[in-house]
Amino acid sequence: MQRIVLICSLISCCLIEGGYAQSVQKDSTTPAWLPKETVKKDSASKPTGLNSFISGLDPVVGASLPGDKGKSTNLSTLFGETIPDLGLRVKEYKSQKKDRKAKKERAKLAKVQYKGIPMQSLSIKYGSGERATVESFHVLKEYKPINQYVRATETRWYNKKGKKLSSGAVQKNDEALPLHGSYKKYSGENLIEEGYYYMGVKDGRWVKYDAKYNLIDKTVWDRGFPAEARITYYDSAHTQVKEVMPVMFGEVEGEFLQFYKEGQLMASGKYDDGKKIGRWIEYYQFRRQRKKEIQYPKTSWEEEFEPFVLREWDDKGKLLYDYTKDPRASAEEETEN
Repeated sequence: MQRIVLICSLISCCLIEGGYAQSVQKDSTTPAWLPKETVKKDSASKPTGLNSFISGLDPVVGASLPGDKGKSTNLSTLFGETIPDLGLRVKEYKSQKKDRKAKKERAKLAKVQYKGIPMQSLSIKYGSGERATVESFHVLKEYKPINQYVRATETRWYNKKGKKLSSGAVQKNDEALPLHGSYKKYSGENLIEEGYYYMGVKDGRWVKYDAKYNLIDKTVWDRGFPAEARITYYDSAHTQVKEVMPVMFGEVEGEFLQFYKEGQLMASGKYDDGKKIGRWIEYYQFRRQRKKEIQYPKTSWEEEFEPFVLREWDDKGKLLYDYTKDPRASAEEETEN
């Protein structure tokens, strides 16, 4: 009997506690007349741990970039697009500074040397008034031999005794200074020709102008020969020239030269549009003695022309044949070498 009473008492106590809990829960609900609490989405989905720390360093801001239509952006994105890479700018500045310094040094050296060889500036004036001709040029500080394979008529040197420019073979080395460096020629105040010399021979770009400074001629040279010339040699070291085939702007044009192995001129003549023209000359090996002169058409347009021998000599210099009175003969040009 006592056990039954005890069980009933426990059941009664459980029922009383359950009812009390329900009443407390009903009392804790928010009254209808109070506004409901709202939670921001950013707060609701806010990451935790390490992600929370990182996002705290990179908050969402209300600033927007031009053209973004008012969209919010991260602080890191904003700075990444508006602040330049200062390290890269510093490198660019140092590189530009180095280039400017090198350019300044080259400009300074260009006044005292050409291709690493010292030079000095001179000028010569012919005539007076508006028709005066002035040649401004540079020369070597001391005499050095001119390339023996370049035609003497194509060389240029300053005669210290006569105070004038000369071409041809140098007779006295102590009186000659080969041109070296920039060259300019003026007629009055008008520049009519300019280019460069390398130890007495043409080098680099050469141009001629008319009185209105219009370009009328341009050639490119490489130490005495056309820059595009096809040069063959007797030796692998390329010190003994065998043949110079002139090429300008892709066409065989200019003076052809052929040499003996010891350096003496063997034959010379001119090409025009890939064809031999004018008077071609063959030489004996020694004493610059002419051997034969052969006449080719005066121009490349003459197609029906049969070349013929104008003159011929023996090895002693005796003239064996002379046909220079032929009306087809072209004028003799200076061919000293």
